[in-house]
Amino acid sequence: MFLKKNFISLISLTIVIIILFLYPLKTQAEISCIDWDDAITKNWKLHKNYQFKRNDVGIFYDFEWDEKEKIIKIKRNKDNYPVVRFSLFNKIDIDQGTIIKSYNDIDLSKKNDVEIEKIHKKNETAILKILDGKTVNIGSKPYKLNNIIMDTFGLRTIQSIQPTKGIVEISFKSRFSNERPDLKKILMMENIFDENDYSPLCGNTIDSNYFPITDFDFNEYRYDEDLRLGMNNKTKTIQPVMALSTESGILRITRQESGVSYYRQDFEFAKFPFDKQKIIINIFSNKRSTGNPDLEVNQNGAVVTFVTPGIEAFLNLERFKNDTNYLKEWKVTKTNIKSFEKIIENFHDIYLGKTITDNENILQIEIEIKRNYEQYIFKIIIPVFLILSLAWFVLWIPTKEFETRLTTSMVALLSLIAYNFVFADDVPKLNYLTALDEYILLSYIFCCIPTFMSIWFSRFISTNQKKATLINRKIRIWGIVFYTTASLWIFFPK
Repeated sequence: MFLKKNFISLISLTIVIIILFLYPLKTQAEISCIDWDDAITKNWKLHKNYQFKRNDVGIFYDFEWDEKEKIIKIKRNKDNYPVVRFSLFNKIDIDQGTIIKSYNDIDLSKKNDVEIEKIHKKNETAILKILDGKTVNIGSKPYKLNNIIMDTFGLRTIQSIQPTKGIVEISFKSRFSNERPDLKKILMMENIFDENDYSPLCGNTIDSNYFPITDFDFNEYRYDEDLRLGMNNKTKTIQPVMALSTESGILRITRQESGVSYYRQDFEFAKFPFDKQKIIINIFSNKRSTGNPDLEVNQNGAVVTFVTPGIEAFLNLERFKNDTNYLKEWKVTKTNIKSFEKIIENFHDIYLGKTITDNENILQIEIEIKRNYEQYIFKIIIPVFLILSLAWFVLWIPTKEFETRLTTSMVALLSLIAYNFVFADDVPKLNYLTALDEYILLSYIFCCIPTFMSIWFSRFISTNQKKATLINRKIRIWGIVFYTTASLWIFFPK
């Protein structure tokens, strides 16, 4: 009776309690908006999709890490000529990897990095001489540029490698930044710009504005919100993903990406267990870089977007290689960060309504690893060799003792078959033979030879003892030679 009379009141009280319980959790997970957020959102019409306007030949040179000097410099060939990273206006004569010798008869091998960059920012027609002897004329044209900097890429651990499944699991923490003079202008116009300050962007600001730094992503095949913090999180988090920072009068927008991520890899096991693998993490800019204004869907004209590593990103990878690798089966031998241009022929753009050639600049993190092969030597190769040796020493038993020879060789062969089941799980299941597979198959063949020979000798041992002994002697000597040669051919580079 009481419940019937007070049903509505009880329902209302329950709803109030739930709201009071959830409200503190909601406010805790959201970042409060401040004056910077309000000014940025209010002046959204003053935002620029591309931050820098340039008018030059559109040639950008590749970078490389100088491990000794701890600096990022222009990549050069052995004769000190610079190597092209990206060509905006002439892709027929100049593409990634092209080596340019001179710019308007200026020998680029004798110019330092700063001088080369200054030369290529000139608004003029350039005559470029390429290493292959070709001369290319390129006129200066206007275009817009965005360069997102990967300030850090802290690789904490490679948590697991599943080679046969092609899966790598890593834990990392990274920060990216994009210089934004347009946002600085807005804050100065509103009289709220502060030097050397930092402020997370609130969710409303991120949702209601477009920031180019949100475009790029990693080539992850799986994104777990419980283990991953980044732009793709659907739920709000206490830790900010994006923020504004000012330092020395420069305003940058930053983006955090961290946690556990998963990547598909195409491993090559031909030399297993003496194999080396390369873990590749791609960061896609997800923006078309083109010198043709008609191919830019937002009518920004000719545009270029790069994701470029900072010094700390290289240093963090070096520290991981030297200090913090916890993998017992693998050893990290080399780390590097590269840039390459992804070109898709016959790409259909649904916004343009036509098929085009799509160009995208991609940043690639490479981690080279080498398998610790000692366990395979002691657990597989040596035991297989010992079983084979037992079978082969049957050839030293007199040929007339064919029953003893046959029994011993059969026991050795069965032992090898049985041992194969012991280490079966340690060998990758593939549709081709690895070096270890070839060695085991070779050992099977040579383990069968004494058995075959014993059966064969039993047929004419009573009529031609001398001939059987001679053949047996030749087989046991030449067999060792052939087996040793074949084993070396399998395990050493051909």
